[in-house]
Amino acid sequence: MYDTFKTAIATQVSALSGVSAEIVEPAVGVSNNTANGDLTLTVPRLRMKGNPAQIAKTLAEQWKADDMVTGAEAAGPYINFRINRTVLTRSVLQAVHATGSKYGWTNEGAGKRVIVEFSSPNIAKPFHAGHLRSTIIGNFIYKLHKAHGWDAISMNYLGDWGKQYGLLALGFERFGSEEELVADPIKHLFDVYVKVSAAAKEEAEHIEAMDADAAAAAGPTIQDQARAYFKSMEDGDESALALWQRFRTLSIEKYKQIYARLGVHFDVYSGESQVGEGMSRAIQMLTDTGLLIEDKGAKLVDLTEHKLGKALVQKSDGTTLYLTRDIGAAIERYEKYNFDKHIYVVSSQQDHHLKQLFKTVELLGLPYADRFEHVNYGLVNGMSTRRGTVVLLEDVLHESKEKMHDVMRANEAKYNDVVNPEHIADVLGMSAIVIQDMAARRIKNYTFDWGRILNFEGDTGPYLQYAHARLCSLERKAHVKVNPDADVSLLTEEVTCDIINQISLYPDILAASIKSLEPCTVVQYILKLSHSISSAWETIKVRGEADDVAEARLLMYWSARTVIGNALTLLGLEPVEAM
Repeated sequence: MYDTFKTAIATQVSALSGVSAEIVEPAVGVSNNTANGDLTLTVPRLRMKGNPAQIAKTLAEQWKADDMVTGAEAAGPYINFRINRTVLTRSVLQAVHATGSKYGWTNEGAGKRVIVEFSSPNIAKPFHAGHLRSTIIGNFIYKLHKAHGWDAISMNYLGDWGKQYGLLALGFERFGSEEELVADPIKHLFDVYVKVSAAAKEEAEHIEAMDADAAAAAGPTIQDQARAYFKSMEDGDESALALWQRFRTLSIEKYKQIYARLGVHFDVYSGESQVGEGMSRAIQMLTDTGLLIEDKGAKLVDLTEHKLGKALVQKSDGTTLYLTRDIGAAIERYEKYNFDKHIYVVSSQQDHHLKQLFKTVELLGLPYADRFEHVNYGLVNGMSTRRGTVVLLEDVLHESKEKMHDVMRANEAKYNDVVNPEHIADVLGMSAIVIQDMAARRIKNYTFDWGRILNFEGDTGPYLQYAHARLCSLERKAHVKVNPDADVSLLTEEVTCDIINQISLYPDILAASIKSLEPCTVVQYILKLSHSISSAWETIKVRGEADDVAEARLLMYWSARTVIGNALTLLGLEPVEAM
């Protein structure tokens, strides 16, 4: 929103100094303290000979005020400029009104395609709270790229292949229940997996205590049978694959219910099992390029000279590993989607694996090797229920909803006015969890704190939702309607100038976020905007004011509400209009 003013400043400074406007304009930024000025020029960045403070003083004295930039004042090696606030305010508020939910969006990515792979739970293991980070960070990155014009594809690469499925199949024969499988496939398969894993461990301990002859006579162990079962899957055995496919299909349907609750949509459900010829092609390419070496029947890539150790790609029994399938998947995805960028949203625990993958793809000489990116994140500590045990993600979401519902019920008068309080409690609970997760840089580990996140005050999800709902209420109760042609010259108070400045910065926030892929940039921005609105609440009123003043203020508040709503949506949250 400041671009017009920056260009005007750059044009005149260029004429006065002889420095190219292309050098001047990037040196002009929004002032940190609007009491000193609206825009600030950092004179040393002009690379002029002489004392920067003296140059600033001379340029400020020579400055000719106009309808856009009304004044200039030197402050050491800086020049602070005053701009026409009415012009800025009108352009900002009219832009928000004209573009609405797409305010700040760009076409920067037009004609480019990105795959964002995130969430990626393992079907044989719990869809636990730890998957939350990949899911919500990945969803943000996916939405952010769409906001910048990219053709974005959200992909869920399920952990749906490997020896554990042989173990799971054996476990289902022993401990499975058709009724429980249909009712809750994710939970039941996890329960089965825990039981068969315990049985396998007990068996292994029992065999270890035997003498060699007795152990040899004991026959195939559970783990042996699991390996054989998985080998039959890899060899295409129809009955083995039919059971596995049923587990996969039922699990995906359950995942979709959880994702819908989180406001997450996947364009593609892929998985390790879906990698076809790419795997064998990857092995062949590694062989042809001389990268593949054998060690005791296993095949690996030696990456020690790149300080990445040795990467195993195929076991001695011929079964494949994660790296093999990931290389194959990368090859197949490029051929199918012709992406310009491929982002893996995976925890920092997988840093080494992703570095091995990217380096191997690079050494293969694939022309798209530089299009891969790993967006990592830290761990969540302390996410548990009242029972104190680590739980499935769905249990955490349910508990957050119930806790928020309890908070809402405490105010009976307000609670009775809320439409569909169950849904609102669910959204507020989700907001509490998501905002706590995204409040700091994603690489940081953090401790999950029920007490802090459920607070309606402070920097929390419920606080942001309350700020949005309060602005919606103001609009409903106002005696005037939102008017984009309101006389915004009436918005002269310092606090209204601060709010306008905050609103004007949202496009810059989106531009910064697409570079850093940090959700906290957006979270901290809307927290600051919400605090500014809170500061204005008691003095900048709409009700009871003259129509022209009320219209100008309502347009400002409506624009702020639109921006907060847009940002919440970008973060994967549903903005609440009443609570």
